[in-house]
Amino acid sequence: MAKMVKALLLLALGAMVGGCTFLGGKQKPVDFWQPVISPDGKYMAYLAKGEKSYEIFILDLETREERQLTSNEFDEVYPRWSPDGTKIAYMAAQEKDNWDIFVIDVATGEVFRVTSDPAVDANPSWTPSGEIVFNSDRGDRWGAYAIQPDGSGLHELSFTRPESEE
Repeated sequence: MAKMVKALLLLALGAMVGGCTFLGGKQKPVDFWQPVISPDGKYMAYLAKGEKSYEIFILDLETREERQLTSNEFDEVYPRWSPDGTKIAYMAAQEKDNWDIFVIDVATGEVFRVTSDPAVDANPSWTPSGEIVFNSDRGDRWGAYAIQPDGSGLHELSFTRPESEE
């Protein structure tokens, strides 16, 4: 089951960053994908095609000025603003089939790799206190985990559900 979920997640990610072809239609450019508004409402972070891969961009909603935040050879997905609006968490695969959580400082562009487990770490979001919550297929199942943005304090939030009797 875990392998099937992992395969479906990777297939969905591949389809998403490869272009949008819903219901057999013509493939359309993927711009302004996965938009998220900053906590102060002034900026929108989103994915768009960079030179070599899908990158994170920031749009000033008042001036309409666009800034490319990341630039590398691997796709980034699921950008999420920190509660104070200074950082963005996202997932990316620097190694083949190894999706991890990263944080980028919006002002400096400095990137920090938060997780580096061989498991798929996906769907980052921030708690009001500044922890990053994410899904991972560590062990024998998918679960919910939390970690500090500096990579410390990893702990599981989920638990193993009892088997249902059918």
